[in-house]
Amino acid sequence: MSTMEAYKAELAQYLRGFARNVRRLRAAKEPGFSQEKLSDATNLHRTEIGRIEQAGVEPRLTTLVILADGLGVKLDDLIAGLPVPVERKPSPQARHARADKR
Repeated sequence: MSTMEAYKAELAQYLRGFARNVRRLRAAKEPGFSQEKLSDATNLHRTEIGRIEQAGVEPRLTTLVILADGLGVKLDDLIAGLPVPVERKPSPQARHARADKR
């Protein structure tokens, strides 16, 4: 597996764990606290919340802060139980160097 493939695989796994945490925290907030209600509480579009909960997007730092505030939790709660990623996104120079060697 290439470095880029390993990075993408680990990122996908991390985002799935993050998505589970967001869904769990939303469900724990109050009975019936829907994506729509979280959307209202955060001013984030409901489809953005859906994409986060389906691990379809890597949210920006400001979105994380807004989510934590809307859920009434700390940033730490959003990433609870997730390991520090091992893989790093390969630099464009590293990708070009490997391509040049072929």
